[in-house]
This record gives sequence, C-alpha cells and structure tokens, in this order.
Amino acid sequence: MDSLAGRLTERIRREGPLRFDIFQEMALYDPDGGFYERPGRVGRGGDFVTASTWHPAFARCLARVARQLRDALGAPIHVVDVGAGEGELLEAIGKALRGGDEFHFVGIERSATRRARARERVPSASWLTSIEEIPRFSGLLVAYELFDALPVRALSFEGEELMERAVDISADGGFRWVEVPCKDSAGILERLRARGVVLRPGQRLEVRPAAHSLGLSLSEKISRGLLLVFDYGGPARSLYGPARSFGTLEAFQAHRVTRDVLTDPGSRDITAWVDFTEIGMALQESGLAVPGLVSQSRFLAAAGIAEEIAAAEKLPSEADRLVERHALGELVAPGGMGESIRVLVASRDPDLAERWVHWPDPGIVPSNH
Repeated sequence: MDSLAGRLTERIRREGPLRFDIFQEMALYDPDGGFYERPGRVGRGGDFVTASTWHPAFARCLARVARQLRDALGAPIHVVDVGAGEGELLEAIGKALRGGDEFHFVGIERSATRRARARERVPSASWLTSIEEIPRFSGLLVAYELFDALPVRALSFEGEELMERAVDISADGGFRWVEVPCKDSAGILERLRARGVVLRPGQRLEVRPAAHSLGLSLSEKISRGLLLVFDYGGPARSLYGPARSFGTLEAFQAHRVTRDVLTDPGSRDITAWVDFTEIGMALQESGLAVPGLVSQSRFLAAAGIAEEIAAAEKLPSEADRLVERHALGELVAPGGMGESIRVLVASRDPDLAERWVHWPDPGIVPSNH
C-alpha cells in the first residue's frame, strides 16, 4: 500500500467513498506520488503546455504590461506569478525586463519539487509557498491556469437536489464513480442561482470549494496595479449551460485529453473549466474593479503581440520564419489557446484595467460569451 493508488484504496476502505475533491487533491498534490510533485510535467516534453511554456513572446507581452505599470505607478514594481510551476514564466519576463532595481520578482508555488526547480532557474526571485506569505504590493499579479488546478467537487443534478459523485473501489481493485447524497446541496444550489445558473435534470457539473477564498486572497494583496487571471472557462451561465451537460472534468496525459480521471492517480493532470463569474464576484467583494473578460488573443493584441509577429518576419531564413509564425500563431489561434484561454482583468483603479479589456476602442465592450 505504499503507492498513491494503494493509499487511496486503503482510505476508501476505511472511510467509505471519497468526495472527488479529496481524491483529486491527493492525485495532484500528494508529496509522495502526486502529479505536481513530479518534475517536468508542464511543457512540450511533459503532459500539457501553457502559453508561458510554449513561447517567450507571451512573457515579453507581459513585460510590456509591467513596464506600463512602472510608468503609471512608479518604481519599484512587483511582478508576482501565483502558481509559478518551475519558474519558466518569471524567468522569461525577467529576461525581457533585463533585471535592475525597478522590478522585484516573486514566485508562489505550493509544490516543493517544482519550487526547488524554480529557485534554481530564477535565484534572484523570492520563492514562497502561498499567497498569504507576501505583503501587499504594487505591480502585476499573474495567475496562469491557477484556478483550474484547484480540486473540484463532482456533482449531478437530480431535478430538485444535487448528488455527490464520489470515488469508490471497483470489483477489479481500481476506482469507480458512485453517487451519494450531497449534504450541502441547498447551499450549493443557492450560490449557483445567485450567479444566474439554471441546471437541468441529469446534468453533471463541478464546483470549486476554494475558488472564492483564493480570489479574495489574491485581491487583498494588491494595493495598486493589475491582476490577470488566465484560464480555461467562461461566465457561469455559459459554463453550466446545456452545451456542457456532462461537465468539464478531464485529464491531460502526454498531450492527450481524456475523460478518465480515476485511473492511475498521480500519472495525469486533472482539471475542469473555471467559473469566471465566481472569481469576478470575489475580486469585486475585495474592492477591485473587474471591467470584463477577454480572450487571450485579444489581450495579447493589446499587449503588443503584433510586435512579436513583425520581428519574426525579419528572421533570415524562410524556414525560421515559418517556425516562428506557427509558434506565435498557437498563442492567438481561434481554435486553440488563443480563444479557449480567457483573461479576467482586475484593478483597484478602473482606468488602469479598462484599456486591456476594451482595446482598441474603449467604446467597444467585448462579449463575455
């Protein structure tokens, strides 16, 4: 029973079927076998890629944002990456900003393994375990695919109440889904309805117990500056709408997507789409202005991705130009992360946040759907 699967099996035998968020917490973060405690999980050689690991142009766009904040707020500016992984994004932003005393870099990463790798990569940054460890600051806070890494509860709606989709032991010794009563069904339904959600009988869905409190924690740390939440997801009414009646729970393994989130815990990333309405409400509760939600491609357009594309066209060979066009295109492609990743922009200064949402015309508000 030394393996993670064995320890989960023993716990289920001792306690009964596990709520899925408990299973997911162990599968992702268990210190001895959790997915994020294994190095090299993110990136082209890992199980999935993010914009920050795909191409340094993404970091250079964020560096442009940091420079504009420095000009608007004055130095020094903190650049804080929450859920910093192995430090790829902070390293690339630091190279683009070329160090100096104007910018202070802070990485927050709960995984000891990934934090150690990040500290080796960016020794000049401060490396912390949780957002609570950093004092209030002025600057740029980036949360890239942070919320979708929070464990979720898996539920089904039976017409009047929710049932908990829990994890039990199957006849062959593996793991299987079972439905058990959801003890706080009424409270969850009330919170969903407050966000405009209408569920349908038989619908499956996921909720994140820690999302609201994490949103509060992030917003309370910013005295001045900009908070950017990048993630897969959408507004609540869209996320829980009829197009996603089976929920959004999935796993990534070797760059392949699967709905099998129970097999071989620790071997795959487990995630679900993010409810941006819930996060936005938490940020507003802490006094931040949240002017809107935009696609990653639109945000990068406002942050100067055109300059990166123009630079790629000046490369000496056509082969190099083709490679760069493809790589940059992935960041903004309509069928890829350019549109699937959304960006929630927030600030204590509404004018500071507006330009990134309403670019290029402040009079045009992009759709949240």
